[in-house]
Amino acid sequence: MFLQRTEIREPTIEVREFVGEGSVEIDERILFDDEDSHIVLLLEILEGDVTFTLRGPDVENLAKDFADRVRLYIMLPARRAYDAFLEIRARPGSRFRAMIARIGSAFVHATDALSCRACKQVCKLLISTVLAYVGIPNPEDLTPREVLQITAEQSYELDEGLGHAGIRGPLAQGSIGAFLALFADNVRSVVWSALQNAQQVFEPPDRIYTFACRRLGCCP
Repeated sequence: MFLQRTEIREPTIEVREFVGEGSVEIDERILFDDEDSHIVLLLEILEGDVTFTLRGPDVENLAKDFADRVRLYIMLPARRAYDAFLEIRARPGSRFRAMIARIGSAFVHATDALSCRACKQVCKLLISTVLAYVGIPNPEDLTPREVLQITAEQSYELDEGLGHAGIRGPLAQGSIGAFLALFADNVRSVVWSALQNAQQVFEPPDRIYTFACRRLGCCP
């Protein structure tokens, strides 16, 4: 069994990420409050037999073209406080990745206050989420010398959602639009530049996030 857990806690954002291999059981509590918390869950089955069970709100899987191996849930602020629970059950020979983020509405005005470590995780969250929404595999899964493959239609969707001062096109709709609105214009545009770079030259995932973080002024 292997389980790596990364946790970021800042005043306006919390991110928990799990990467597991082999026989793993995880039970995570997710708190919804009635103030301004947006909840994002990105769940990825990389290999083998993994079961994700979300006990709580009935929400739509927004990830496209992954045959249920990738699930993306974005939940807007709740009308009342309650708890939800995510259960992860992985059998021997399995691999998975899971990210749980809780973002406050004030986050859009607090980007400059992020630490470098938190900034990288935020860039990773934004990149992974929008790619799952348009049906592009996570950069974490790139092999050496492999570049990020994006179709013209997917590139258009990402450009409209990330590359302009205002969010446009399909990424402006519904809960994905509300999620993107939590990020300042410069954050979205810098992340789009990082993705464009990854289409042209192989970059290990951490280099992609570091590139974006440095452009935002958080990395030394």
